[in-house]
Amino acid sequence: MMNGRSVRSVLIRGNRNGNGHTEERIPTTVQFDESSGDYRCLCNCFHVKTGALIIGCVHVVMILFFFIHSVFIFIQYDSVGQAKKGIKTDYVFPCFVAEMIGLGVATAAVILLFIGITRNKAMLVVPHIVVQAIAIICFFLLLICGIVALSTDSTVFYRLLNAAPFHEHPNRSTVALDTTNLVHIYAMLVIYAFSFILECWWIVVIYNCNRYLDERSSYMQYCLAFSTPMKTLSARSSRIEVVMYGNVVENAS
Repeated sequence: MMNGRSVRSVLIRGNRNGNGHTEERIPTTVQFDESSGDYRCLCNCFHVKTGALIIGCVHVVMILFFFIHSVFIFIQYDSVGQAKKGIKTDYVFPCFVAEMIGLGVATAAVILLFIGITRNKAMLVVPHIVVQAIAIICFFLLLICGIVALSTDSTVFYRLLNAAPFHEHPNRSTVALDTTNLVHIYAMLVIYAFSFILECWWIVVIYNCNRYLDERSSYMQYCLAFSTPMKTLSARSSRIEVVMYGNVVENAS
């Protein structure tokens, strides 16, 4: 038994017997249990399809949050004023663009996830799994940057966090943040840590949803091949009769 499905034999097409003729054998039993416990998720409260839809909706909210936050940070940063003080701000806009690209890719992956679930297409779920894996790595690196930034007050690592707008001194590689910005930094680190934990959990749910859709597709193909009444069976019977007639003719000769 695997994920609510047992396969005791498989369809064998194109096998040749001792006389060189092809044979077809029909599988005995294929079982697929939609309500199997292997297809439950989120503390066994939801089916994996429902759980994946919930995760997709939460990801939409997260994408909107990070988008609004990034725009806020970018607007609050006074690039013109900093340039007049002799502070290089070449990295500000590229970082903002990179984050927007990342959020755009995440949005596309969520849309494909919704389409894949509603249309039962397992392959459309795969991009979301890939994006989740990348997000896990990014959140982990952001947490490392946060720890280093808080330990060393390094301007570079604070900028990599992109968690609060601040202005550094032109001749220093460190910065002393005020209380408001420090609270903002700590709040974003908590959000990054929470997101990291959730993504590590949710990627398993999405993977199980992908596996469920794949196994469901295999079962539906089996049903179409061997459970469609009359038309499919009559066509298959005709092919078998042709093979049997060929065997009789060869034996008679």
